[in-house]
Amino acid sequence: MLYIFKRLFWTFKPCIDGFSFCKPIVQVDGTFLYDKYKGTLLVAVAQDGRNNIIPIAFAVVEGETSNACFFLLRT
Repeated sequence: MLYIFKRLFWTFKPCIDGFSFCKPIVQVDGTFLYDKYKGTLLVAVAQDGRNNIIPIAFAVVEGETSNACFFLLRT
């Protein structure tokens, strides 16, 4: 039997702690993965009061689709 994962999500505690100081806007961007690993790396970011960009969460998904973006925002 062959198991293939569909999606992977992770974040870091300092990112979660810093999110409470961010403006109420979340932006999602993605980049394609090449060679050995296929899929898309999505990154959700926010901006704090000093205009610094804070990464909130990361996900590796099957492609840059609306379902994949909703997966990142729901988790």
